[in-house]
Amino acid sequence: MTASSQNQHFLIRFFNEIALYSGQYALFFLFMKFSAHQSFWTSSGNIILLLALLIQITALVYYGDKIGPRIAFSFLSPFVYTAFETVQEGFISLFNIGHLFFWVSTFLLACAQYIGHTTKRQTTRFVIEFLVSNINILIFIFLYFFFDLKLRLQKELDLGKISFDYAQEELFVWRLSDGFWEFLDDPAHIYIILGGLFLSLTIAYSRIKILVLSQKIDTLLVRYIGEETRDKLVHRSLESNSLRLKTVLLYADIRNFTTLSEKSDASDIVSMLNFYYGIWHQTIKSHHGTINKFIGDALLAFFDKQENLSQSVILAVKSALEMLDAMARINEDLKAQNLPLIEGIGIGIHCGEVILGDIGGERKDYTLIGDTVNTTSRLESLCKTYHTPLIISEACYVLLDEMLKGQFLYISSIALKGKAEKIAFYGLNVA
Repeated sequence: MTASSQNQHFLIRFFNEIALYSGQYALFFLFMKFSAHQSFWTSSGNIILLLALLIQITALVYYGDKIGPRIAFSFLSPFVYTAFETVQEGFISLFNIGHLFFWVSTFLLACAQYIGHTTKRQTTRFVIEFLVSNINILIFIFLYFFFDLKLRLQKELDLGKISFDYAQEELFVWRLSDGFWEFLDDPAHIYIILGGLFLSLTIAYSRIKILVLSQKIDTLLVRYIGEETRDKLVHRSLESNSLRLKTVLLYADIRNFTTLSEKSDASDIVSMLNFYYGIWHQTIKSHHGTINKFIGDALLAFFDKQENLSQSVILAVKSALEMLDAMARINEDLKAQNLPLIEGIGIGIHCGEVILGDIGGERKDYTLIGDTVNTTSRLESLCKTYHTPLIISEACYVLLDEMLKGQFLYISSIALKGKAEKIAFYGLNVA
């Protein structure tokens, strides 16, 4: 990721945090202070709260979805504010309605985030998003009321109509209802409340619609390009559209598929392929691999999640062996469903450098390209020639452990079609 991409990514997440999930009360409170006819920057309390807010949001961006640190840092601003106010005014300040609501709103947002991060139920997540959007607007409405109350009390205090102690008393939580009913005496305030509530419902409804659409898109992406490829695309959305990586490729093909498809109903062929590929998907996924694409009766997968290439090669070979062992059971299941049986499969495994990127015009395919891909495919095509279901290149063979090496025999060293350089390869010993 480039420096500019990192900065852009940070700013987007920073805005998301402060706009939706944390720090709204502190931010609106600072807006309230800034809009007062006083010097904002000469108040140490304002500066301390602003710094605490910036540290809090930065920490939340850094820790991302780690729920423990998220909950802890969400309380940084109210904790700092409480500490400062207690030193300045004593413990009685804890009963100030503005102070108390700071903690209440932070607690509600923290609970909402915790539930949203720990639940897997889609409906619950939608409810949480709805509540978060409404809480943010309610924070604004409350602070508007609190600011208006303070201004009114300050005005009466300046005119000598009330004492300082009375003004302070009016801001305590046990006098909340009195101040609120006086606030409602102004029709403009009722308009602000009703308008704010309607706005909160509108924003919440819009967010739910966006989330529903995002869920549908996410489901489609997983269905057609796989969970792993989806994650790569999302992760690299702010970066270059392609990357080079050294990986292990597995290419598998069904034997005599053309003849099979000519003899069978089209819907049966599709059902058979879906069942067969479903087993492949589970097998490759369990060995930490990723299916890159399906090509008719063939598939291309890669293994690049391990610390070293040797581990990836071992996992690729193990997934191939597991699939070959499962073919008899697969055919039994296909027979039980009255679907065409698979005569056999061929698998080629090779390792090397490839390019992973989105290829195409308006219609793109996020896929692997490069000489390593071609070599892997051609190794698989040799399976039929040498009467073995699995062929691996020498580059992969030397990275296997001794137990796996014992299952392979050296076959030959030849120049594959379209290549001048010879490549040595080994076949699975089926004797």
